[in-house]
Amino acid sequence: MTQALALIVDDEPDILELLEITLSRMNINSKAAADLGQARQLLKQHHFDLCLTDLQLPDGNGLELVEHIQKHFPNIPTAVI
Repeated sequence: MTQALALIVDDEPDILELLEITLSRMNINSKAAADLGQARQLLKQHHFDLCLTDLQLPDGNGLELVEHIQKHFPNIPTAVI
């Protein structure tokens, strides 16, 4: 069985690390992005099973990412944290 893959988007390295550790303990792999641009690149490169995003990002708003995912990847559950 393949492990789930999560996209984590946050500009605070400590938060990213905490979320990566937490998801890892839940047997979920993750890829991290520090901004919307990186998140969009990763979405093109990988199939994600879920996304956790911060609301305030250096190059925009987490809600922009939610809208992007809903439009282009409607099967990815997304939560703004």
